[in-house]
Amino acid sequence: MIQGHKSYISTRLSILADRLIGPGNYAAIVEEDLDTLINRVTGGTTADDFDPGLLQSNLISQALRDFNMLFRPFNGNEKAFLNFAVHWYELSNLKALIRGKFTGSSDADIKKELIDLERFNQLPLDTLLEADDPNEMMRLLEQTPYSSIVRQAREIYHAEGQNLFALDATIDREFFTGLSQRVRFLDNEDRQQLGALFGTLMDRLNILWLIRYRFSYGLSPAKSFFLLSTTGRKLHTGNLMRLAKLESIDDLINQLPSPLDELLANQQSLIQIENIMEHYVIESASNALKYSPSVITRLFAYILLRESEIQLLHAVIKGKSLNFDEQLILEATGGNVH
Repeated sequence: MIQGHKSYISTRLSILADRLIGPGNYAAIVEEDLDTLINRVTGGTTADDFDPGLLQSNLISQALRDFNMLFRPFNGNEKAFLNFAVHWYELSNLKALIRGKFTGSSDADIKKELIDLERFNQLPLDTLLEADDPNEMMRLLEQTPYSSIVRQAREIYHAEGQNLFALDATIDREFFTGLSQRVRFLDNEDRQQLGALFGTLMDRLNILWLIRYRFSYGLSPAKSFFLLSTTGRKLHTGNLMRLAKLESIDDLINQLPSPLDELLANQQSLIQIENIMEHYVIESASNALKYSPSVITRLFAYILLRESEIQLLHAVIKGKSLNFDEQLILEATGGNVH
């Protein structure tokens, strides 16, 4: 990327970064009334006129417009990485289509779950919805850019006795493995800087996945390890293989490398563990966004922080729409993590 484009991206990122909702502001967001929050998301709609079913789509559409503007000056391996990274959002469409077809849901019900990613769409949604049966849809999916992910997922689905959970987990694993491969094609400085942030994200995901697979779903150590994705910054293959064999959450946390063991010490609640690890990634991404000399690393940090903000606003607005207690919403969103 030429120097002028780097300066442009850096300036735009600084402007957008100032608008992000940081963890220190979570409590204030939870305390806002529902009309104010919905107006923040839609730019004018009130709670009486707002369609809750469009909440996530509205939040993601806003983010995608900003990503589209930021991605324009990039090309080559940098553009390939960024375009692949933002398709994280399309995984939910991929899973909704597969899950819906395999469980016999109506096309109308499946369509309600799909999110329009506008120019970032790579799935021919209407064609896939019109498929006569799940096998035809899977064949169609193997003609999309997700062909390798879908092929692996279908093999695991049949090997695990048509287990939709295993299929979903394989989609996640294959996506992040693909993203890791694209990091390796970047220039040396970008690869080192972005690799460190990406590794932090993978540490978070692998810990959460491992706890769910082993202690929520009761999978064997071998199956749990197999469903984990690419290794992270602190947790490598040897760590993960050893952790998968442990018999309790306490044992797993105690065997984590520093600082992960200290962060999660004495935690048993999966929600609290999720919130702590989310804040761990947010802190790493915030530092990268402020200080990294690598522009693509700063942009990836912004993508992560924007995704975290989407999840926050989605959870708070849904919670308030259902008249949940504000303290309960704050705890669920990690506003009480320090």
